[in-house]
Amino acid sequence: MSVRDHVTKWAHPLVLLCAAAVLSPATAQDEQYRERQVLDPNSDEWIDEAPPEPATPGGELEAGRSALARGESKSARRRLKKWVKRNPEHERYFEGVFLLGEAYFERKNFYRAFEQYELVVENAAGELFQKALLREIEVARAFLSGQKRIVWRIFRFPAYEEGIDILDRVWERAPGTRLGEVARRLKADYFYARGDFFEAQDEYVGLAREYPNGRYVRLAMLRAAESAGSAFPGILFDDRPLVDAEVRYQQLQSAYPEYARAEAVGVRLEGIRQQRADKDLEIAKWYERTRQSGAAEFYYRLVLRDWPDSLAANEARGRMRALGIELNNEEGRG
Repeated sequence: MSVRDHVTKWAHPLVLLCAAAVLSPATAQDEQYRERQVLDPNSDEWIDEAPPEPATPGGELEAGRSALARGESKSARRRLKKWVKRNPEHERYFEGVFLLGEAYFERKNFYRAFEQYELVVENAAGELFQKALLREIEVARAFLSGQKRIVWRIFRFPAYEEGIDILDRVWERAPGTRLGEVARRLKADYFYARGDFFEAQDEYVGLAREYPNGRYVRLAMLRAAESAGSAFPGILFDDRPLVDAEVRYQQLQSAYPEYARAEAVGVRLEGIRQQRADKDLEIAKWYERTRQSGAAEFYYRLVLRDWPDSLAANEARGRMRALGIELNNEEGRG
């Protein structure tokens, strides 16, 4: 039987996907360094496994784990690096690889940590697989927060693209899961914070579509609408982003009316109406300035028809009267 078939599980099942574990940065002294446990067939309870002899591979691995637990990451990295090199066929090999990743993580060598976690993800299963994916998310979080990638031990380079790539890998390996949902949200939040609103909108729309019963669906729908509106560069440009924002806000109102009220979606929609009215008014004024009176009249009337209660409509009425254009009874109200 191969090493891959001998990957052992750690302790009893953990609540790996709870909100606190996934959404807050993990520290290297967390529960992942506790002693291994085994199921006692007599009591049917999980108990601490008897420690292996110090001079054995199992004992050396436990020594590395203990160094991590004491915060001695440099010593742990040295021990675990030797252990992994010497024990490629050991049944706990990928456990050792994971712990080596943890040692690198504690030294803030995040990309080397990621490389170890990747080996675990590609070869292990069960709880160890889940733990490695979770730690890959923490590596991505570090990169997206500005932590540098260390190259040749001395050079440090921004690693934002690496962070995004890692989140994509996690999502591809765990679609439909809590981990996949968190990875997708972190990616969307990154684009949103950077002001890359087209990318953010796509990610939030995907998050809401793929996890319709997830914990972030309302926020994702709201952020998708906000991103669409923020992508509008101004009244001199195409108003497609405003149209998208309007549709997305209306979808949010329909699906979650109370949440929409709490987030003042009605006020936001009114703001979009005013912006779209201002754009049509600006087009009418441009035609007026270029002495294309027929086109100017068309757009002034369009403002009065589509946005009769807007501030732009009041200005359109004034401009039409100044041009000597007759308003019908409906257009003259305001």
